[in-house]
Amino acid sequence: MKLNLVKLLALLTLSALFISTNVFSPSYAASPRIYLEPSNHYYTTDTAYVGMKFNVTVWCTDVPNLGGAQIYVEYNDTIVNATRWFVPDTDPSFFMPLPYAALPTPPNTGYIHLGPKRGSIKVSVSKGGLPPNPPWGHAGKICVVEFNITAVPATPGKYTSLLKIDTEDTFLLDPTANEVPGVIKQNGYYEIRKPGPQYSLTITSSSGGTTNPAPGIYIHEGGTIVSVTAIPAINYALDHWELDSVNVGSANPIDVTMDANHNLHAVFVFSPPVGARIFVDPPEIIEPHAIPCQTNFYVNISVDDIADMKTCEFNLTYNTNVISIIGLNFLSVGGKYPSINLNVNDLAGFIWVKLTYATAITITEPTPLVMLTFHVDNLGVSPLDLTDTQIKDSGGNDIPHDTYDGLFIAVIRDVAVKNIVLSRTWAYPGWPVNITVTVKNEGNVSETFDLYTFYDSIVIGTQTVNNLAPNEERDVVFTWDTTGVGEGNYTIKAEAQQVPYEMDTADNVLVDGKVWIMTHVHDVAVVDIALSDSWAFPGWVVEINVTAANLGDFTETFDVKAYYNTTLIGTVHVENLPPGDNYFALFTLNTTGLLPCHTQIISGEATLVPYEFNETNNILVDGGLKIRYTGDVNGDGVVDLKDYLIVAAAFGSYPGHPRWNPVADINRDNMVDLKDVFIVAKNYGQGCPP
Repeated sequence: MKLNLVKLLALLTLSALFISTNVFSPSYAASPRIYLEPSNHYYTTDTAYVGMKFNVTVWCTDVPNLGGAQIYVEYNDTIVNATRWFVPDTDPSFFMPLPYAALPTPPNTGYIHLGPKRGSIKVSVSKGGLPPNPPWGHAGKICVVEFNITAVPATPGKYTSLLKIDTEDTFLLDPTANEVPGVIKQNGYYEIRKPGPQYSLTITSSSGGTTNPAPGIYIHEGGTIVSVTAIPAINYALDHWELDSVNVGSANPIDVTMDANHNLHAVFVFSPPVGARIFVDPPEIIEPHAIPCQTNFYVNISVDDIADMKTCEFNLTYNTNVISIIGLNFLSVGGKYPSINLNVNDLAGFIWVKLTYATAITITEPTPLVMLTFHVDNLGVSPLDLTDTQIKDSGGNDIPHDTYDGLFIAVIRDVAVKNIVLSRTWAYPGWPVNITVTVKNEGNVSETFDLYTFYDSIVIGTQTVNNLAPNEERDVVFTWDTTGVGEGNYTIKAEAQQVPYEMDTADNVLVDGKVWIMTHVHDVAVVDIALSDSWAFPGWVVEINVTAANLGDFTETFDVKAYYNTTLIGTVHVENLPPGDNYFALFTLNTTGLLPCHTQIISGEATLVPYEFNETNNILVDGGLKIRYTGDVNGDGVVDLKDYLIVAAAFGSYPGHPRWNPVADINRDNMVDLKDVFIVAKNYGQGCPP
């Protein structure tokens, strides 16, 4: 039970007597705590508005026996205001056994304006009863405070408010009315932001490295500074950045200010470590538009940083299904041509070469020794691998060196994320959200790759796309299990794993759509239907009371409707029904014209509110209203002597009369008279078909 102020004063007086004769020895937990749930409320003007309400639940934990709690909240009352509060006494997590006392009487919050941008409320819940007796309070929910948003930013920016409870006016009391010591009081926070313009940052890179964030398209609010780091591959280095096709230097990382849509491209160059080496130059030849049987290309076998080189020997292998050797050109070094030992086997796919110089040579910069001409036979990929390399000095000693292979690519490899379709744009935790991602192979060879989906930066799932044919589009469905996901408006992203030597990585990532996860429930329902009569004669007016309930956490506005079968009886508008409250909507059904011997199914409906949590309880169907044949007083389906005797026995009666029988008042004029007798007589022998 809840106590008013007079009873509370009596309670305090009797409690003092009770405490003087009872001794308590509480033992406190290490860190008793009072906190708000949720502790932080972040909104944007896309999802919140003036007049929208949100709830803050006050909890206590790690506490011993409790006699009560007082909660003081201070906040910026120019942007939010605490308009009501309630005690969750039907919640199993409620911290105080019944009976309890609540002040000020809910929903009054005791709001006080303290000064500019300072408002406060003070509420309390304590043990009830006269005097209060065990069981005492425990860890759990203390109360729920409803805040109303009263102002939002009109221009890009944000309004913020601390939800401050860490003051001496917030405390817990033990059963002896003493304050529990050492209570940690954790403040909350509220913020509403008007987003600025949204701009895209498209990050790409040349071969030889990647970036962090990875190449892709990213959406940022205007004014955001985005830091991007270049990550060179082995034996590569960052040469420079290109921002919107302009060379902006090689600072790493680089900061990009999002004041427009930008394209950032990282350019990497081959940069092996200093030391003796033999290598394929260039290391990669990418010819996506090569035409088999028409295209040739050239590579050099080069050396660098070698002193006193007398001989150089190597074996170059390649994929004969893709390329064939059609020419070798041996080059002079410092005007010196070598003698040549050569074994070329185009069927087996190798070129063995040994170069011997009349006098040893020294090389201090990259220098080509042999130029090879290849012919493209088919689209595909061919390694250009250097094996069995030997470099010797004039004394016949081996010169230590590093070897670097090459690669030829004559295909277009390009996968892309083309579209994202969401099964819903809002959900409650635990609701599945289906995310359909459309991928396309924009290259000319089949591809197998992994596809990822994210909410914000958190991975939803990974699926492998197998053997996606050139120019094929395929839908891949991910099911996001939102169990445990906190409240927020989450951005959905899909990313296709880059395939080797991808031609265009900018379209591997697509950011499209948001899903609002809500932990606070919107839920209205029809919980009961009551009829003034379980049956009626045609022409009777039957009252139908439809009880609607707000089972959610927000004040709701909706309509209540009543039907017989599929015909609308009427609509009642319900305005601002608080959480936990019921609304009783009264309807009248005039049964004139309804066929006797039939049952009319009566149903009530609460129209869906935005973000309805449970749509199955919005409609409730009653057992029905039976329409009897006029004069069938006893309901046996026929008008006969039994009905006549019932009416006759009540003849001359009226409400309050000893012989009054309301079912005998067939015409409902509050009197059983000749009119009612005549109705039975007129329909005597009539009734419902068997």
